[in-house]
Amino acid sequence: MRRLGLLYVLGCCVIASAAPQAAQAQTDFYKGKTITIVVGTRVGGSIGNTSLILSRHIGRFIPGNPTVILRQMPGGAHLNATNHVFNVAEADGLTILGSNPAIDMAQLTKVQAVRFDVRQFQWLGSTGPDGTLFAIRSSLPYKSFKDLQNAKEEIVVGSTGPGSNSHDVPLLLKEFAGAKIKLLSGFQANGDIRLALERGEADGWSALATPIRQAAAAGKVRPLVRGRSPVKGFENLPVDEDLAPPGIGRSLLAIRGTPLAIGKPFGVRPGVPADRVAMLREAFGKVVRDPQFLADAEKVQIDIDALTSEQVTKDFVAMINQPPETIEMMLKYMKLESGG
Repeated sequence: MRRLGLLYVLGCCVIASAAPQAAQAQTDFYKGKTITIVVGTRVGGSIGNTSLILSRHIGRFIPGNPTVILRQMPGGAHLNATNHVFNVAEADGLTILGSNPAIDMAQLTKVQAVRFDVRQFQWLGSTGPDGTLFAIRSSLPYKSFKDLQNAKEEIVVGSTGPGSNSHDVPLLLKEFAGAKIKLLSGFQANGDIRLALERGEADGWSALATPIRQAAAAGKVRPLVRGRSPVKGFENLPVDEDLAPPGIGRSLLAIRGTPLAIGKPFGVRPGVPADRVAMLREAFGKVVRDPQFLADAEKVQIDIDALTSEQVTKDFVAMINQPPETIEMMLKYMKLESGG
């Protein structure tokens, strides 16, 4: 009995000493490692700039202080990057997706290139909601959306493809609000569309508010329409869904604006161990309140109003779990492609 009692005590000591070692091993996982934030666009736009700034600061809040780098993977209206993180990246917590919330629209409307489920990502949080703007080249004669409705010729609007803000909003404004628009798809990133506008190769552009605000401040574009979320300096512009008559068009524009409440979410693929996800979520929650991070965001006109991982997950799940009749309506209209 004494021998059994001694073995029991020794066993308890071994377990007790192993527990802190295991916890320390988990805490030390990121020490000496490199985390890559993958973003489906180029630096210069709202999501690209936010991801770049995050990469400069979040490492300070992750145990082990890993190096954090940014990888730009433009193309496919953010689908290339999203597919890569979901399917190709290792499930080790060393790859973070800097996402466009419109990826849920691509999934919902069954865009062929989608190889992911937004409900299965392990979201860390979001830097906050973002508005949208639809703008035209400032050299064009149209001063209002009504002018565009009454135009004799269509204007060419650049697009990165179905499921993106650059595609869906102009398409719905054309189909249901009478805008004289022809979509030109194939651009890899919003920066390419802006460059096309500056060269006179495209006339219009719909995107998250930040890059269009910057282009407007430089005198390159004239915003005509905004989304449901107010945009600083452009609060008095007409709201896109109000431009369509009551019915299908207005409903679709309202649904299309819903993901923007999620803003710019960041997450890791399914299968990443829970303890690493917890560390990354805690670090994200700290960095979005960090004065240095906030100061850098302000320099490039990025507003931070962070959302928790729970809220982001809840919003994505609600968006995907639409009634069948709503999905059917979206499939009918929102995957239409006008122009090449």
